[in-house]
Amino acid sequence: MAITNFQQTLWSKKIQVQLDTVSGLKSRCDYQFEGEIKLGKELKILGVTRPTIKTYIPGTALVRDAGTDSSQSLLINQFRYFDVEVENIDKAQSVSGLLEALVSEGSKGLALEADKYIATLTSTHASASASYAVAKATIVDEIEKGFAILYTNNCTVADTFHLEVSPKFYTTLRPVLTEVFTSNEEMIKKGVVGKYGNALVSIDNMLFDNATDKFCLLRTTKAIAYAGQIDKTEAFKPEDGFTDAVKALYVFGAKIVRPEQLYVIKAH
Repeated sequence: MAITNFQQTLWSKKIQVQLDTVSGLKSRCDYQFEGEIKLGKELKILGVTRPTIKTYIPGTALVRDAGTDSSQSLLINQFRYFDVEVENIDKAQSVSGLLEALVSEGSKGLALEADKYIATLTSTHASASASYAVAKATIVDEIEKGFAILYTNNCTVADTFHLEVSPKFYTTLRPVLTEVFTSNEEMIKKGVVGKYGNALVSIDNMLFDNATDKFCLLRTTKAIAYAGQIDKTEAFKPEDGFTDAVKALYVFGAKIVRPEQLYVIKAH
């Protein structure tokens, strides 16, 4: 059976599942808009202005506000792909799992590209943040400061918080974690290693690095919107060789849509 006979929809689904299960920065974003994207599209994220609350005085006329809304754009303008070939595909497929392994590794690479993009976005949010040495006292103080700012910005204890840190940051923070997840398989599969206060703690190697600091993140799930999809998968025979090949195109976009729910800690 040659690779050109494969079921394209099944391969697209397989690659997308792989992308969704790889833990990383994108997995802790707001995905509610993902079902609406198409190649090169711009998504309008709609919101409304909260009505003014007034004091009612019996016998007086009500003052009525005009309902107003707002919108911001999520651009689906990032394109990444892999293109892999195998010599003598019929022979290659006789080795169990070879082709699946190649596609799986390509999918992981696409997921990392999305994480890199999100990390770069967060770097623009940290201009006013101080830089801290990774020491327990200063790091704990900075995390508590971040919580205070997010709660002041009307985040609530019911929100899902994520604290995404570098390995060095984590080893310093670990002794003061509220919980350490060593046997919680469900959390570990999601990349979560413990809790600090109300935040799920994850170690992430894709955090932005300006050559001095790692930009660790304290945020809610709603802070960053993300949407991505496998737009095309194709099996083909290159004309200049005796090989079969598979290629896949991943289209995605991300935006900090609720900056008041994101706090960046620069640690070195």
